[in-house]
Amino acid sequence: MDNTPYAPLASLNIWDQVTKTAERLPEKEVFILSDERMTFSDLKERAGKLANALYALGFKKGDMAAIYMPNSLELNLAFYALQKLGVAVAWINPAYREKESSFILGDSKAKVVFAFESWQKFNYKDSLLSLKGSLPDLEHVIVVSDDTFGGVDGVRSFGELASSDAASVPHEEQDVKPDDLSMLLYTSGTTGKPKGAMIGQSQVLCAGLSYSLCVDATEEDIFLGFLPMGHSYGCGALLVQPLVLGATVVMMDAFNPTEAFKLIEREKITLQPGAPAHYLMELAAKDREDYDLSTLRAGMIAGQIAPAGLIKDVEEKMGVYLSSFLGSSEVGPGNSILLPYGSPLEIRENFIGKPIPGTDVKIVDPVTGKEMGDNEEGEIILSGWHVMKGYWNKPEETTKQLVNGWLHTGDLGVKSPSGNFKILGRLKDWINRGGFKIIPSELEAILVDQGNIAEVSVVSTPNPVLGESICVCAKLRDKDKGLTLAEVREFMKGKVAKFKLPDELLILDDFPRMPGGIKINRFSKGGLVEIATDNPAKESLH
Repeated sequence: MDNTPYAPLASLNIWDQVTKTAERLPEKEVFILSDERMTFSDLKERAGKLANALYALGFKKGDMAAIYMPNSLELNLAFYALQKLGVAVAWINPAYREKESSFILGDSKAKVVFAFESWQKFNYKDSLLSLKGSLPDLEHVIVVSDDTFGGVDGVRSFGELASSDAASVPHEEQDVKPDDLSMLLYTSGTTGKPKGAMIGQSQVLCAGLSYSLCVDATEEDIFLGFLPMGHSYGCGALLVQPLVLGATVVMMDAFNPTEAFKLIEREKITLQPGAPAHYLMELAAKDREDYDLSTLRAGMIAGQIAPAGLIKDVEEKMGVYLSSFLGSSEVGPGNSILLPYGSPLEIRENFIGKPIPGTDVKIVDPVTGKEMGDNEEGEIILSGWHVMKGYWNKPEETTKQLVNGWLHTGDLGVKSPSGNFKILGRLKDWINRGGFKIIPSELEAILVDQGNIAEVSVVSTPNPVLGESICVCAKLRDKDKGLTLAEVREFMKGKVAKFKLPDELLILDDFPRMPGGIKINRFSKGGLVEIATDNPAKESLH
């Protein structure tokens, strides 16, 4: 990590950085939510007091906690208080319900969970109490609530705890090292049970800084923060990056284009990390031109391959420099491949970039492991300081994923002669039709220009002769106009090889989404593959 932008962070733990930034910029605002505004000195003081109160409850270095909250000042305080004590955090997506949350709580062996009593019509307190009996390690449920609970059934009020007498009694120093465990970032579990990627303290700080290279972020920037901070991308880009830079985040607990526009205008937002779906919704919003968005200068996207033309449209219609990057829980809460700020539009439309400083990337044959040449498809593998320590309590899974120091991502990509990488999809996305390998993203990039297709995803369905069929799942712009399989195949003729022409077409009102409502659910229960298989509404050649 020497001679990289991250070198000054390698010797720090997270609380060291809180202290440094609070001393340098004490009165500058770091987190804003609605009418609540928190400065760096507020963060240090309030998180420090919460750490004292948690220590008095018995928490110390090496313990495990879970944070199960939407974006909020309480999430920020809980995270930094726990990091001060050396208590690792297992993140739980607030969109998860009993099955998902109970798995992470049980797997991580969390002693405490932080949550809101209720949010978006779901009662987290009651849900967690119903699970507590089956989670022997879970001692405390700390909830944001107007009520006080006095510790009955292990439930405590966040506010009551933070303002308790114990919060004013300094805790014993915990000697937190830069390499100590900071967090578990759980994979989405689309092909099996979720796994907790173990990320160290200084690794978190370096990961947060890595995002700044994509958009040339500085302490002068103001971020719009609607990405969930409990997710790898949101955690690094919005919870940690501003702390490292000394920047400001204006938070949203859920995304809405109009509300985003209002905040951009009011708070003079300069940077907007998001997913392609967020920018698509903003482009489609009829009231976009009613707001002054001129301060918004740049953004970044990840989570799915950018639809063809999106980056150009955002630049032309919103005046925003947009770039993609590659990240995952295993290199969380940061990224692995990105394009430096100022990269030409033509490059940004076609590539995700080069390895971040201090790391390496290869394209290899997914079966033999042989390194591929330029423009040859294969699996993207990574090595460097950003790679996880391993999966929590899963040595066998770690050995499968980390081979001789290289992380096998499961992402399919190619490298250009100029050294830029392009992502083509996931290896599991590949469709094997009669021995021919088809990459869905190649077909999707063509189909978005069909005219009546608003959103599209290509998946495989079982075929008794060929092994797998190519099924186009589409959401239409004009339902009355309709779309037939013959029209789709005719549109694609001459653009792809004959064996890549789709066998099936399924028209949907909307796509199933992963928790959070953004990424398309392809493979999990209730996902596109399950919906498309044997669906009577599907049009088929056979």
